[in-house]
Amino acid sequence: MIKLYRVWALVLPLSIVTLAGCGTTGSVMSVGPDTYMVTAQKHNFAGGLSSAQSNALEQANAKCAEEGKQLIVTNTTTDFDRPMYTFGITFRCLSQGDRDLTRPTYQQSPDVVIENR
Repeated sequence: MIKLYRVWALVLPLSIVTLAGCGTTGSVMSVGPDTYMVTAQKHNFAGGLSSAQSNALEQANAKCAEEGKQLIVTNTTTDFDRPMYTFGITFRCLSQGDRDLTRPTYQQSPDVVIENR
């Protein structure tokens, strides 16, 4: 019984440390004029969706700050493929005074779209 306790005392902390860093954030990619995209993945036990969102938004903010511009999010995507959450963001880096630099109003996209033909 004592040996089993010692094994768990060693395995459990190592498992937690391993999962804490389980995830990736891609490089910011240019997809058009002043328009970029970045994705981040995080394991469910390592912060999941909220951690992936934070990582992607940090990259987006850093890119725009590097250019001396303001961040405007144009689209986001989320996916859960057990056990990983993926968060993607498409954004623009706009200069102060740009006509497209306005306070955004976000609406959730519908899960189902019905077309009347």
